[in-house]
Amino acid sequence: MSIVLSTLAINAQKGETFPSIDGKYLNDKTASLPIKNGKQTIVAIAFHRGAEEELKKWLNPLYFTFVKKPKGAQKMDVSEAYDVNFVFVPMISGFKKISDEFKAGTDKEFWPYILDTEKTDIKAVQKQLGIKDNKIPHVFVIDKNGKILGTQSGDYSEAKVDALEEAMSGD
Repeated sequence: MSIVLSTLAINAQKGETFPSIDGKYLNDKTASLPIKNGKQTIVAIAFHRGAEEELKKWLNPLYFTFVKKPKGAQKMDVSEAYDVNFVFVPMISGFKKISDEFKAGTDKEFWPYILDTEKTDIKAVQKQLGIKDNKIPHVFVIDKNGKILGTQSGDYSEAKVDALEEAMSGD
């Protein structure tokens, strides 16, 4: 029964507009979500300190699936090459207090993808997204116009990343 309810909650967000979020990447560049540059966007969010560790398990697989281009890849490589925006959002109350520690413990390669949203109303964003459980990570696929194409949440799994890839083809 809970699986059905969880699926319904995820599908309820599909087609809705992703809320507006402003912030600054760890490399000090400002940004706004949804990003309107003609590309789809993968947004991974932790709304609670308890979700941060699990979201970190998503970070490398998402990055290597959607962002990182393998060195020496052939033009005729059969692997999927995505041209997407990727944003990791630790939307945690009090993040500013720990941001220096977080930055120090994060590989510089990820800095351009980690968005600090210090002035965003976290509870309002949760409400707009219909987030019931803020203690688990949430990952969204957003189309080039800011509409949610798909979402996954909770523990990382390859099947969930595959579902995000499928959602991308729905644009």
